Amino acid sequence: MTMVKTTGKLILAGDVGGTKTLLGLFTLRGGALECLAKARYENNAFSRLPPIISRFLEDNKSPSPVDAACLAIACPIENNAGTLTNPPIDTFGACPRGLEAGGRLGWRINGNALKKRFKIKKVELINDLVGIGNGIACLTRDDFSVLQAGKPRRGNAAVIAAGTGLGEAIIFRHGDEALVSASEGGHADFAPRTALESELLAYLSRAFGHVSYERVTSGQGLVNIFRFLTERRGRVSSAHARMLISKDAPSLIAEAALRLKGETACKLAVRTFVSILGAEAGNLALKSMAIEGVYLAGGIAPKLIRGVLKKVFIASFRDKGRFKALLSRIPVRVVLNEEAGLLGASRVAAQMLGKRC
Repeated sequence: MTMVKTTGKLILAGDVGGTKTLLGLFTLRGGALECLAKARYENNAFSRLPPIISRFLEDNKSPSPVDAACLAIACPIENNAGTLTNPPIDTFGACPRGLEAGGRLGWRINGNALKKRFKIKKVELINDLVGIGNGIACLTRDDFSVLQAGKPRRGNAAVIAAGTGLGEAIIFRHGDEALVSASEGGHADFAPRTALESELLAYLSRAFGHVSYERVTSGQGLVNIFRFLTERRGRVSSAHARMLISKDAPSLIAEAALRLKGETACKLAVRTFVSILGAEAGNLALKSMAIEGVYLAGGIAPKLIRGVLKKVFIASFRDKGRFKALLSRIPVRVVLNEEAGLLGASRVAAQMLGKRC
């Protein structure tokens, strides 16, 4: 147990994804947020979120109560509550037609219940991409990798995050204010652009009915593409079969693809994945007129979009017919800091206390 020392307002912030939960205790010093303690927890080791929060608070005792808490959750938030919607890892072909999976965890999280249980004065739940969108203002130049320098202009921005699922958000510029709005655009219809992608859509439609962008541009999406490509060849090798049934399938496919002499099916799967993700990032940029920039977050982009795959991503991002020139001027950056969502949640909690930082 660590005794947390603070003389100011105490903030609990969290980033609750489909795979892991990050929690942090912050305080405000001189108008800036200072992190007092933080920890990462694997969600599959817990049955619900409250035990994670209990463990964290017990491990980091404070003489003062938490004044405000903000948790960024990977799901739609309504009435300060939501249910995790990360896609299942091992149910390919088992979902009823038209059913977007409710998630392996299926955690129902209620901000008002957490407020009462932990005796916190103010608790607010936000979408995880809203957390990342708010966290971008806390980052430095070293927290980004530039895919396209573009020509930055003051205006809207957008965030797209490929990880356990596919999240999207829009950062609306209103005067000096940047207002982050949640979106469930990752669940919009996947729109193929090539003959191969049309085959992929037909293949996934037979398994899932509705095929969203998340079905092809998430960790499980990479596995779906790889499975399609291997079965398309008419046979699945024993090596591919072992890879597909592994709980670490997305990582295994990516690692194999990125080797200098990588496995052919893995390379094509990753290239297809990156191309589709670039196209959807371009779609989001157009829909939000994100002339200030597009930010790629989540655990996948920093690992995959490098070397020749940068060119693949940007080519798809720009490939919008008459609007190619507009897309070419939009800055595109990868968010390297995995704690952007946590920082954003702490920033929102500070605003709940009437503090700007």
